Amino acid sequence: MRIATGYAQKVALDGITDRQAALIKSQEQISSGKRVNRPSDDPAAAAEAEKVRSRQARMDAEKRAVGYAQQQLSNADNTIGDATSLLQNARETLLRGANATNNTSDRYTLGANLSAIRDQLLAVVNRSDGTGGFVFGGQGANSAPIAADGTTYNAQPGTVQVGQDLSSPVSLDGRANFTASPTATGTESIFAQLDAAIAVFKDPTATAASAAAIAQSTLGGVDRSIDRLGVTRATVGERLNAIDTHLKDIENGTIDNASRISALVDVDFAAAISNMTQNQTTVEAALKSYSTISKMSLFNFL
Repeated sequence: MRIATGYAQKVALDGITDRQAALIKSQEQISSGKRVNRPSDDPAAAAEAEKVRSRQARMDAEKRAVGYAQQQLSNADNTIGDATSLLQNARETLLRGANATNNTSDRYTLGANLSAIRDQLLAVVNRSDGTGGFVFGGQGANSAPIAADGTTYNAQPGTVQVGQDLSSPVSLDGRANFTASPTATGTESIFAQLDAAIAVFKDPTATAASAAAIAQSTLGGVDRSIDRLGVTRATVGERLNAIDTHLKDIENGTIDNASRISALVDVDFAAAISNMTQNQTTVEAALKSYSTISKMSLFNFL
């Protein structure tokens, strides 16, 4: 069978083109570190890698949300601790006020001390969360959630939740904790109770007995507030522990996703270098073969 010289040359050129394309692909894989640089390189691997990336993007969003909740709850935990310390100070002052031997001057001094503690407590429970909201801001407040009178709650009761796989509060309910705390007989405001005690302590016409009585009754309210804050703080602690566990799960998932993507699209450098060397050798051989074929002509044999 006779093969035309032109056809042989075309076949040789096509072979060179194919081998050069393979060489360029090997070089690209080595320079990029990726076996799959475009979907056409390996459609199945590219599709699966995209699914893993989408899953990782969702995990990254969850990590940001939960990390934000962790920051806010840590701030809330500190705030609860400060409020509890102030209530403990108020309790000690009230215990001294319950002593019936106090004279008018003693009671006034105790009232002044209790008033200072009350104002500090109001400042703590109206503390900013650092992001434009308030620690005890419920479902949102544009200004300090607890009014100066200590009985008006300027926010929507409840909490704000963030997170998808693990929903966590990023605010606390100031109404339930301070201004309208539930009791066996209804609700109470710890600030209103403190204000009542302060008024009696500072009243020069009040008797020692009435001052001792108001001190005793207010002690009950303070103790209930301390207990309520203890429950709230325990809940915050449980949520922080859950967040720690969840973040570890996210980190482990991130490592698994990175490993899977690497297995799907990253290059095996040893194999890629071997392929590149082989392709270089093949291209050189094809060029030499073409050089020989291109010189072939019937006139060379005449």
